Amino acid sequence: MKITGQGPVSWNRVCAAYQQAAGVKGNDRPAQARREEDSVQLSPESRLINDLKTRLAGAEDIRSTRVEAIRAAVASGTYKVSLEELAGAMLKEMGR
Repeated sequence: MKITGQGPVSWNRVCAAYQQAAGVKGNDRPAQARREEDSVQLSPESRLINDLKTRLAGAEDIRSTRVEAIRAAVASGTYKVSLEELAGAMLKEMGR
């Protein structure tokens, strides 16, 4: 490779030279035809993740009043958890 130092090179000239050397054709096609060839299909999982992100973005991160109430109850020793309710909530969360 020889660097001649003849100033900046236009990106369009580099791209055109590359396409010519590689034998790439495609600029002779109408713009509409080029657009129709490109497409993206999202999997159901990616749509689910996107939906969950959207829902979570609108949700409040921490319910500070609830957290403070639980902290106070734990500190005073009055916070009691029903094991049956806890197990039921865990199973419900797991979808069972």
